[in-house]
Amino acid sequence: MFASASRAISTLAVLAAVATPALADFHIFNGANGSGGFAAKTVPSNQYSCSGWQNAPVIDGVPDVDPGISFFDVRNLCGVAQLNFYNNGNGFDVYINNGDGSKIGTCGPGNGGSINGNSACPDGYAVFDEYICLTYVCS
Repeated sequence: MFASASRAISTLAVLAAVATPALADFHIFNGANGSGGFAAKTVPSNQYSCSGWQNAPVIDGVPDVDPGISFFDVRNLCGVAQLNFYNNGNGFDVYINNGDGSKIGTCGPGNGGSINGNSACPDGYAVFDEYICLTYVCS
């Protein structure tokens, strides 16, 4: 009986770990067009579209997020007042500003995807999926 209960608890623990929202939660886009660059933005994965990019928070003071940046922050993403991003050598570690110091996720190199302007996306812009972030923030 105890072995059966132990197996059930182990199974529940595995299911809870698998169900933890750690899928691609949001993306960091860099962009440019013929009339000048766009500021980098963060786009929730469930809004990966032209309108999602247009309505996404701008990463203030950072025209492009690249491996040479040591720190940046994002305000008002999915209801979180401010997220802090620190370069980890292969991407960025994500923390809640003024939180308990626990890392809540990571951002790694993107898959090379893009959102390109067309009739649904005016101005002929193209924005590029530079980093994919695995957190629970927008889940």
